[in-house]
Amino acid sequence: MIPRAGSLIALVAVVLIGMTGFGVFLPIFPFLAIEVDASPTATTIAMGAYSLGQLIAAPLWGRLSDRIGRKPVLIIGLAASTLSYLWLARAASVEELGAARLFGGLMAGNVGAAFAAAADLADDRTRARNMGLLGAAVGVGFIAGPALGALLVGGEPDRESFARVCLISAALAGVAALAAALLFSETLSKAARANARSLPRSRMRDLLAQRPALTRLAAVMFVMIAAQALMETTFGLWADARFQWGPSEVGWTLAALGFGAALLQGGGAGAASRLLGERLALLIGLVLFAAGLGGLAVAQTPLGVAAPLAALVVGIGLSGPALNSLIAAQAAEQERGAVMGLSQSAAALGRAVGPLGAGAAFEAIAPGAPFAIASALVFGALFLALREPAQRDATRGTPADQSR
Repeated sequence: MIPRAGSLIALVAVVLIGMTGFGVFLPIFPFLAIEVDASPTATTIAMGAYSLGQLIAAPLWGRLSDRIGRKPVLIIGLAASTLSYLWLARAASVEELGAARLFGGLMAGNVGAAFAAAADLADDRTRARNMGLLGAAVGVGFIAGPALGALLVGGEPDRESFARVCLISAALAGVAALAAALLFSETLSKAARANARSLPRSRMRDLLAQRPALTRLAAVMFVMIAAQALMETTFGLWADARFQWGPSEVGWTLAALGFGAALLQGGGAGAASRLLGERLALLIGLVLFAAGLGGLAVAQTPLGVAAPLAALVVGIGLSGPALNSLIAAQAAEQERGAVMGLSQSAAALGRAVGPLGAGAAFEAIAPGAPFAIASALVFGALFLALREPAQRDATRGTPADQSR
């Protein structure tokens, strides 16, 4: 038990450091794009390039982590993130910003590997807890990251301060890669890796096709993340247009969101899933998520965003771990990386699609339009989740037997 607990602690630390680096950079990206004379539409497309890369590469990284283990994929992904941030620090056009983000997404196998490793370390009773702990690490990263980014960029941001933030993100990603190499112990057994290598790709596709619940859960992931991407990629532009906020105010606001998410996912999400069941926790989270987005769409004052942001935090905090736990429950040990890679592909597709319309809706309709569209999308995800049967797929637990 001690090695497993130690691996989980190390995994949480690696995700925390890596996501802090991502959080440092996130709130300044729209302003960095404005600095190179990008339009809102070009800005959101450049932000979405990362997710396009994830969409293309996540299934490949997932299968690779099943075959060679989680640790190498974690290290490669974090090292590539370091290079991506260094490129961003020197980017001189929105096209170069988009290319750097695309490279980062193509190499971002560490996300799916981290969630697969958390599932490796769990059983039915602890799976939601482990997913919640990783979610909490992401949340804390979004507390420390945007707050640090707000401090670094200062009250009068310029190109030099933006580059400094990118360099800090690169340093944190490098530290996370080093921590993964030194502290994290492989969670996937040699036998499972051997079984994964003997499992044909066509057989894997057949196994996934036999699980309609997994297909619906992946669709929920896609729609939910598309809505979140609509919100995230336009939040800074919306705050600037409606309240004249700069990167500092946006950074502190995102830090507050991360604080709430960390508190909930660090303990509350797992407890809620045990009390309510993973599916009901997902449904309640989606309702609150949609309500929060709708509230932001109509908020007219800084004080008026407090309640919608609170609903947003609770909604994301409940729905994210519950959904990841439900998806992980559909996989046998030797295919867990592939299934979590499928989940990350669905999420990446959502992050790629969401920004495509976000900037256009912001420009053509109104600053709050992306939030209203995102709210409608989450209600669509709720409809898909309501169709999910209370019982897990009958195939859950059989893939290991079928692949023998």
